Amino acid sequence: MVDLGNNNFHGTIPNTWDDCGKLQGLILNGNSLEGEVPNGLSKCESLRVLDVGNNHLNGTFPHWSANLQYLQALVLKSNKLHGPIETSSIIKHPFSSLKVLDLSQNKFVGHLPGKYFQNFDAMKNRVKNGTEMFSTLEYLSIGKFYSITVAVKGSELQFPKISIDYTIVDLSSNIFEGEILDVIGSLSSLIVLKLSHNNLNGRIPKALGNLLKIESLDLSCNQLKGEIPQSLAFITDLKVLNLSQNHLVGRIPDGTQVRTFKATSFEGNPGLCGFSLPKCEHRSAPQLEVDADDESGFTWKVVMLGYGCGTLLGFGMGYMMLSTGRPKWFNAIADEIEHMIIQRRKKRGQVYIGK
Repeated sequence: MVDLGNNNFHGTIPNTWDDCGKLQGLILNGNSLEGEVPNGLSKCESLRVLDVGNNHLNGTFPHWSANLQYLQALVLKSNKLHGPIETSSIIKHPFSSLKVLDLSQNKFVGHLPGKYFQNFDAMKNRVKNGTEMFSTLEYLSIGKFYSITVAVKGSELQFPKISIDYTIVDLSSNIFEGEILDVIGSLSSLIVLKLSHNNLNGRIPKALGNLLKIESLDLSCNQLKGEIPQSLAFITDLKVLNLSQNHLVGRIPDGTQVRTFKATSFEGNPGLCGFSLPKCEHRSAPQLEVDADDESGFTWKVVMLGYGCGTLLGFGMGYMMLSTGRPKWFNAIADEIEHMIIQRRKKRGQVYIGK
């Protein structure tokens, strides 16, 4: 393992990695390094952790890293990396062992890398038997336990040990666009998912409700629309939820866990209502008793027209519908209403064009 993190190193990362077959961990986090992530690191076939976050690196996404079959943690956060994350057709099983992916606070663009998500096999829990469920937890180790810090709602969330049974995906504060992929819902061991501060649009996938182990879900500051899926209300381990500053509408899903979140989790969505936000209004037409005699002509259609098109227009259309065979008592009511409307408009100086 090579750990030179949190120093004052500057310059570029040397591209001399000809004899690094046994290197399992390279940590250069928290320096002032510039340039690209050197592709010579692709020769370090035993790498489990590559952490070059919090530097001044530029260039594009290191696609060659997808071919490191033992890589479990890739941290590129807080740099100046840019461009789309295009997947290579040459690599058949990219990032098959990856458990931690942190690309936050860069300038990556384009759509979320769907092919990579499909191949994040280590982020998908396998069915455990009874013995394995009560076995001792295993942690990601590279000579020492690997730790990571993730920013959650303005606070630094420290993970001193990364269990091999849970995963972290942080793609926040980039320029990603398009929809959130349904395939993310298959990453059942996720405990942190951050896609905030991007340009993502579309609806929140119902499949995210399959992330039953997730503790922190942040989709804030995007262009998401539609309703919040009811499936999110059944995630009992969820401790942090942030859906603020989007275009979400409708009622906040009902659920014991959802009720624990404050209004700040949902603010900035004028169309949302319920719980800590303004109450949802129940608008329903009053129950009217209607004569069962069809000859009266006064059916539910006239009532619905009145509510759907406005009182005046509804009565007008209803009057036209009942022009044939309408009862005398209804004629009298309609004529009286019409006369009252005419008199009101005359008093206000409005021009009325008769039938």
